[in-house]
Amino acid sequence: MAFFYPGIERPCNVRAGEVVWYGAGMKRVLLAACLAAGALFAGGMIADAAPPRAAVAADPPTVSSLSSLMDRDIHWGMSHTEVTDVYNKLNGLFDREYAPLLAKLQPGVDMQQLEADRDNRKANFERSFTPFSAGSPTGYDVGALHLEYTYNNGEAIQRLFKDGKNRFFFFMKDRLWKIYDEVPLKSDGPLGGTFQEAVTKLNTLFSVPARIRAADASQGLERTEADWQDGRSHLRAVDRSNEHIVGMVLEDRNTLGNLASLRANKPVDPFALDPSIANLTRKGVSDPNAAHAPVVDAGAGKKKP
Repeated sequence: MAFFYPGIERPCNVRAGEVVWYGAGMKRVLLAACLAAGALFAGGMIADAAPPRAAVAADPPTVSSLSSLMDRDIHWGMSHTEVTDVYNKLNGLFDREYAPLLAKLQPGVDMQQLEADRDNRKANFERSFTPFSAGSPTGYDVGALHLEYTYNNGEAIQRLFKDGKNRFFFFMKDRLWKIYDEVPLKSDGPLGGTFQEAVTKLNTLFSVPARIRAADASQGLERTEADWQDGRSHLRAVDRSNEHIVGMVLEDRNTLGNLASLRANKPVDPFALDPSIANLTRKGVSDPNAAHAPVVDAGAGKKKP
């Protein structure tokens, strides 16, 4: 490789940092220039040989709108009482679900049983509101949702079964900020029978391929996820193929961007041993009043001269 410098008519050749001389009597400037060129070339070789840095994951792709994934009566910031009312009030979502079924029945036992089923579902939904308070572990801690919330930060959850899937409403300071649907994976289902099929269908729906993030414990990703976003919301498709489920998680971007400050109390294991108990388990228990073993004289028992 030849390098040219102003004021030098002949090039100096450099091969992997080696300077090839053109004979005696060269000016010192030529030497200096060639040495500098060799250093630069060697530096380039080192840079080329160095492994490339890992690419930083890009932001999720932006789609025109995710609003079609949320019921029209539901919006971010609602209290759990307001969300309950959307489903349980007169002519609410439960009443609308049961109305066509009741319309086919005559007054009698069958109608009463169907009405009782509707009313029981309303009551169960209202009772399902569960705050994540300090010192009060819940059944969610051993399930697939255990990374979706923290304790002692004003968070809560409310569970609903409707339209063939479990739906979970997450609240921060009693304001709705996340909806998690467990959608069954099956060949004739809305998202297909596999996670790959689900992502393909969603890519087609949004007309843009998802960002795919592999499971990575250091990033808080327990499972592979695909995600998208619009101006207000963030959507994650969570691979739960081992349960024949895809998790569809819709989140308020404003709350999502402020989780670090909203979750001032760091997550703790609600099943962890109390530190004092753990210390005893590790070190064992000793009795401070126990008698000490007598000190034996090393010379005892020896015959005197």
